[in-house]
Amino acid sequence: MANSGAALQQELDAGERMLWSGRALPDLRFESGNLLHSLFGFVFLGISIASLLAAGKESSVFPVLWTIPFVVVGLYVSVGHFFWSAFCRRYTEYAVTNQRVIVRRSLLSRTTQSIEYRKIRTITLTEKSDGSGTIQFGESRADDTADAITSSATRMEAVADARLVYNIIRKASQRLA
Repeated sequence: MANSGAALQQELDAGERMLWSGRALPDLRFESGNLLHSLFGFVFLGISIASLLAAGKESSVFPVLWTIPFVVVGLYVSVGHFFWSAFCRRYTEYAVTNQRVIVRRSLLSRTTQSIEYRKIRTITLTEKSDGSGTIQFGESRADDTADAITSSATRMEAVADARLVYNIIRKASQRLA
């Protein structure tokens, strides 16, 4: 167990035991699902830079100032989101108990997600060649709310030994069934 186990102990209910705890890997991770996202970002960035260069030939400063935010967005969408995700993962910790999975993020505020085994219909393991991976609980679907489009599936991302954790979760959920 990692150091995160002590902090997550306070989340446990009476009679609940922690089977595993750990932190998300904070390194840069290039997932296949992000490739299309990045490709769009590079196209957007290229168009934005071309527009910035064209605006630089204008005698007014307004076109340049207008174009700079588009370049910044293009940088984020193409490569910046990899760095932001790595930064956010530094503040993410996980726990697997005999009754549920706990995901806690504490970047600006503490957010704790908990999913009980009896509510999980599917568990999906996506494993990389180094043994790390992502464990997703339930089917992923996009929820279009007034604020943003978000994914509703709870995930344990960048888990160091994903297969081991996946097997612990499967065995614990089978005991409750």
